[in-house]
Amino acid sequence: MSTLEAVVAANNNFTVALAKQVSHDENVVMSPLSMLTALALVCLGAKGKTESQMKKVLHFESCTDIHSGFKQLLSTLTRTEEYILNINNTLFVEETFNISETFLNVSKIWYSSNPEIVDFKNNPKTTWKYIVNWLKGKTKGIFQNLPEKSVDNDTKLVVVNTAYLLANWTQSFPMIKTKKGLFTLSNNEKVYTELMSVGGNFNISEIKNEMISIIELPYGKMKNLRMYVILPNAYDGIKKIQQNLSYEKLDNWTNPDNMKKTFTEVYLPHFKIDSSYSMKDILRHMGMTDVFSYTKSNLSEISPESLYVSDVMNMVTVEADEDGTEEVTNADDNLAFLYLQLPQKTFKADHPFIFIIRDLLSKCFLFYGVFQKP
Repeated sequence: MSTLEAVVAANNNFTVALAKQVSHDENVVMSPLSMLTALALVCLGAKGKTESQMKKVLHFESCTDIHSGFKQLLSTLTRTEEYILNINNTLFVEETFNISETFLNVSKIWYSSNPEIVDFKNNPKTTWKYIVNWLKGKTKGIFQNLPEKSVDNDTKLVVVNTAYLLANWTQSFPMIKTKKGLFTLSNNEKVYTELMSVGGNFNISEIKNEMISIIELPYGKMKNLRMYVILPNAYDGIKKIQQNLSYEKLDNWTNPDNMKKTFTEVYLPHFKIDSSYSMKDILRHMGMTDVFSYTKSNLSEISPESLYVSDVMNMVTVEADEDGTEEVTNADDNLAFLYLQLPQKTFKADHPFIFIIRDLLSKCFLFYGVFQKP
């Protein structure tokens, strides 16, 4: 296994582990890759039990060259005109800690990131405003909401990571076909929402023993980036999928070789999910405890003093409309293409579903989300 393959495997296993932890009762989206990159940056400065816990939870144990692998992967994913993938990771560190020159150098080399030295101790509100403005600037205003309670006088180190994708479908959903339709919630309540629709040749599969259907919706001309919508047969089937999820299953479900190109009428609700949440409790539950502990944390490669992580803030947004995740220039939208045949299949996402956005070339999962309600 190459370094790149090892990092991708770590990311995809981490995706599944996170999926089992997130709520199945609300809309959620996360970028495991963004989170993993941020935590790899922290791991760069960890030693002893803190480092071993982090490597186990992050699935880094079989990676011999983690940091060069991430540099290679992020370069591969962002070096394209097909879409815009923006991932930002920064450590905000209390100014009373002396940051190692070695850490400053290696974090710049591998992650093009320097820690931000801030005054949590004396000016938490000013520091909070500074981080909010940093978010606005780095993400062109997409993220500008950080809970004020996320920092206080006792905050030592906050890890902030953001991710968003700007991309258009290979085959757009014609505006004229978007209609009001019923969406059944997991409690069997029915609500009206905007349902987009399009007919075309799409990769589709049915996993009968799992009672799910899956469709592949590609982005751009090259179709290297693809969204997979995993739709349970039952309106309340999300919980069961998440509980029984494994890396092998998710890998097989999102493998184009296991799908069949079929002329399908696709119905998908308009949705935009903005997630901004603390990952501290989830990561602790997964086994990464020492890095958050004042008495046990060993981040001596970052600072010789007793530094620990106060929180990990993850901010992600994914949108699906007629054009794609966001409006961005893209040539091919096939609006004039007419099929003079009846659909062989209908894929109607009119109840809760899971979605995955995956890069076909690296096989890396970029986003994982659950859509529960309009």
